[in-house]
Amino acid sequence: MTNDQARSAYALAAMPVAAPARRGDCPMCGLPGRAVSCAGCGAPLALPPRLDDGLEAWAGRRGSPRVDRDEAALWLPAGATRPQAVQLLDLSFSGLRAASALPAPVGGIARVRTEALDTVVEVVHCRAESGRWLLHARLLTLRLLQRSGAFVSATA
Repeated sequence: MTNDQARSAYALAAMPVAAPARRGDCPMCGLPGRAVSCAGCGAPLALPPRLDDGLEAWAGRRGSPRVDRDEAALWLPAGATRPQAVQLLDLSFSGLRAASALPAPVGGIARVRTEALDTVVEVVHCRAESGRWLLHARLLTLRLLQRSGAFVSATA
């Protein structure tokens, strides 16, 4: 086993996969909740917005248009105590893509925070590319932290 393989195996073992939560439970910690945020861990509980049926055909399988991003984010796997830095690469109302130094297990739950948003995601795909890991995740919950700029940023 090479050093890189050992690091990857350790990283996968260190990032726990959360047990599936019941509907209405916090996807991060499993506590029941109906508020805006989880009383136990503070994770957002609001569902992300969905496009109308007419717009879904335009957006494709993703369910909403993807917006390219290049911004720092914090990735906190469920059950972990310390977040890791990731680079948010793109974002839509249904998912995101981020670059990470460590892999994440498919099915793993994590909380992702930037200056503009706080979301809980489920990893749907993870692959190595150019010395980093690309994490593809589905948004489970979402809280926008700014009134504008979380999904669209325009400059004059």
